[in-house]
Amino acid sequence: MTVPDPTNPYPLAAHPRYCVFLRPTITSAKVSVGAYTYYDASKDTGSFEDERVLYGFGSERLLIGKFCAIAAGCASSWPPLIT
Repeated sequence: MTVPDPTNPYPLAAHPRYCVFLRPTITSAKVSVGAYTYYDASKDTGSFEDERVLYGFGSERLLIGKFCAIAAGCASSWPPLIT
């Protein structure tokens, strides 16, 4: 068995929207993702950051582990800091 290349965002060539490695697609310094974390992008029309990161402003960061799976339609909401 060969290990997929984590720098290739689409490890399943026959089904590119069903399994997307997240790390190579992230552009924001506020989001850190492990090498083998993937998500189901079958329902997305844009990038992970556009579709799944809601209210990502302020000093908060999103940290996602090395071996995580994110289902279709799941999103991360960063509430504003209330002092």
